[in-house]
Amino acid sequence: MDYSRGWKLINNQIHLLKWGTDCLVSNGYSIKHSPEIVLSTPWSTVIRFSTSTGNVYLKQTPPSIYLSLEPKLIRLLSEQFHASVPVVIAINNDLYCFLMKDAGKSLRETLKAKFRPELLCQAIKQYAAIQRSTENHIETFFKLGVLDWRLGKLPILYDQMINQSDFLRAEGITDKELQILHDLSPQFLAQCTLLSNYGIPETLGYHDFHDNNVLIDPNTKRMTFIDWGETSIIHPFFSLYTCLQQATTHHGVKEADQTYQKLQDACFENWLGSTTKNQLLEVFILGKQLQPIYCVLTCYRCMTSVDLQAYKSYYANRPSQITRCLREYIGSSGKSFIN
Repeated sequence: MDYSRGWKLINNQIHLLKWGTDCLVSNGYSIKHSPEIVLSTPWSTVIRFSTSTGNVYLKQTPPSIYLSLEPKLIRLLSEQFHASVPVVIAINNDLYCFLMKDAGKSLRETLKAKFRPELLCQAIKQYAAIQRSTENHIETFFKLGVLDWRLGKLPILYDQMINQSDFLRAEGITDKELQILHDLSPQFLAQCTLLSNYGIPETLGYHDFHDNNVLIDPNTKRMTFIDWGETSIIHPFFSLYTCLQQATTHHGVKEADQTYQKLQDACFENWLGSTTKNQLLEVFILGKQLQPIYCVLTCYRCMTSVDLQAYKSYYANRPSQITRCLREYIGSSGKSFIN
């Protein structure tokens, strides 16, 4: 389905502002200032409403079910699993948008002012606790529309991805690299099987778990986990490793540092009752090898869920994330991708 035309038609600020304003007024809010757009990307628009009881945010997504199920997922996490997620005030299914209460400032902003690894460790543990609380209820999320990217499905998704030859060439992948990726298919299957054999339950996770998607209330210090658009049922360590990657990128943490070790230990804590730390480290290392493919799948799904031309324009001056991740996986296998 071509979502681009529908997305352009509904991405009309007048309709968004009217619905947001009417909805807030009907719910007893008094709007103090004119709303302002605080984020505009191919995959979301966020508008801030200043009200007498604090800020309220309106978020609009493309029509793709992959991205538009976010408010329903957030409500499910809040009501059934008591997860620390945004408070959704209202949902508009026709405009693919929802209103949510402010939950504070980003953890990244806090850590940029003064890096306190204990805060990031706290966020990791709380996120992992959400993962563990949902691991026995994955059918509930499938019924909602969450993608099934469990280890048993990943080899099929891998093969489907590397058969997108024209798309991958357009992203910068060479014919030699394509051949290597096809040759690595049996290895990827074996790695997924090995990781599955460790018995860590697969559960809810999202690609964008990192410190910039954790908000802290300045008064209560409560952490809230936001941006649940790119969600799937996955091996739990994939998204945890993404958080560690972001820590190395934005806070200068090095893998050899004691701080990185503390963050890694925080990733393990919620599973220590069911297995040993050494086994968890083995799982983490193996998961790290497979994580680039998870990133490729997430990026591809996002690209095919939005206006592709707008997506490419947004990232016009950046290298292809898909190419980078596929080359990372090739490199981890010991194969050369040099022509």
